[in-house]
Amino acid sequence: MNGVGVGLFNRDMLRSIKERWHEGGIGVIYVRFRLGNTAAESALQLWEGTEARLFWRQRLEWDYFYLFDRQQKDEPIIRVVEKAMERLIDRLRKSDAKKEDGAVSDTDLEVSIGLSTAYPPATGRSSESVVYRMILDAMEQSAYNVTLGRNRQESLSEGKQKIENYGQIIGAGEPVQQLHLPGNHSRTVRIGGLAAPFPIFPARARVSEVAYFFDTNAKAQGAVIVDKGRPIGILMKEKLHQMLAGQFGLPLYWNRPIERIMNNQPLIVDEQFTVEHVSQLAMARDFSQLYDVVLITKDGQMAGAATIRSILECMTALRTEAARTANPLTGLPGNEEIQLELSQRIGQGEPFAVVYADLDYFKWYNDSFGFGLGDNLIRYLGDILRMELDQLGAGDDFVGHIGGDDFIVVMRANSAEQLCQAMIKRFDSGIKAFYGGVEVTTVEDREGNLIDQEGVTLSLSLMLWDGRVALAADDIPRIAAKLKKQAKALKGSVYVMDQIIGMHHGEERNGN
Repeated sequence: MNGVGVGLFNRDMLRSIKERWHEGGIGVIYVRFRLGNTAAESALQLWEGTEARLFWRQRLEWDYFYLFDRQQKDEPIIRVVEKAMERLIDRLRKSDAKKEDGAVSDTDLEVSIGLSTAYPPATGRSSESVVYRMILDAMEQSAYNVTLGRNRQESLSEGKQKIENYGQIIGAGEPVQQLHLPGNHSRTVRIGGLAAPFPIFPARARVSEVAYFFDTNAKAQGAVIVDKGRPIGILMKEKLHQMLAGQFGLPLYWNRPIERIMNNQPLIVDEQFTVEHVSQLAMARDFSQLYDVVLITKDGQMAGAATIRSILECMTALRTEAARTANPLTGLPGNEEIQLELSQRIGQGEPFAVVYADLDYFKWYNDSFGFGLGDNLIRYLGDILRMELDQLGAGDDFVGHIGGDDFIVVMRANSAEQLCQAMIKRFDSGIKAFYGGVEVTTVEDREGNLIDQEGVTLSLSLMLWDGRVALAADDIPRIAAKLKKQAKALKGSVYVMDQIIGMHHGEERNGN
């Protein structure tokens, strides 16, 4: 295992990832132990030394992160990581086996494991955000598989089947590049809900006072420095100990005011910030501050602090909750999350666009080619939405699966038409791959009438809201239904737009 790097989100790690993931992506295995599981930890160390594709690792208390790469002749990265996880599970099982009269028991192991993969980001997305999302995905998976007991192999087999079945047809010449995990949209939760009490000291307090406090409070991670209740800096215990441990540490710092050595640029956020936004800000910090707590204020006054671990655990819980209500076919948020998103957007009063997407002659396709390929066609449409939003959208875009072949996109208005045009182009270029080489010249409508049509087409309903005219979440499906009817009356793949400005609807249009 020589040459395996150490650290999380530092410059060396990101540079190492960028050097490797163009060979077909990278993968992560996330492992979390319960306290005192020394046998399993020893097994983990033995496993590390045998993994040829392991190039980076990091431990945070009882959480372990392992990054893997692949070479040109290797299997896809998802298989590389799966096999590494299988070897890990096997080693952990053996370490936990209890021999009684020569028999080996199969009791539960107190460990959670998850995996995920990542690929070079599309234009406009940072490498850090892609890697961060990959790590969250792995942590989310571990929430589903809490232990590695007797049913673990069944869970693993089920997970493998989902991976093998996912997106078997992605379009003409377009391989599946990423496993999309469920729950990629989380309910809005404010960071104020994670604010926990944290030690505070005035700016003129002496270093010796803070050092004594750390020595007598083993669980204290750091201290916040305040001025009239307003946070102005932070000092983490580990950094203070490093400063005092030097040859001249004590005489240099012991009697100085704490404000002289504190970090005077901590991450300070208002309690109304969302947890997801704060997590992105926290992970964008310099490595030297990456694990510092996040300071939370209310009306400018110190309200508490949140650890990186609590933020990541909250994000994982949110994503797990969203997964429970997600559409099982695509993993996209379902109707509950869709209604929540629309209500929140309207409540913000900012202009936005809604795109409804569905397939024309989908019943004919199901009847002619079978429900299995019909499901793949629905996944294909969901993939198109995600891929085009990666290229044209913003960080707060939303994709939902209403049901069947009906999808919804909620996004900023300025690029919505461009998104519709790109979706139609990508759909029409890939749909022929779903006919298995059969030339299609006619289809049947729902009444059984033959229609001259070269297969399935895509209808998009685009609604633009200016943020001013009165609008309720229930109005949006009504307007979309009217546009959907207009779109389906047109031949080929089209979009129809309704621009709501002032007190009247704007003109409709379509594009092939």
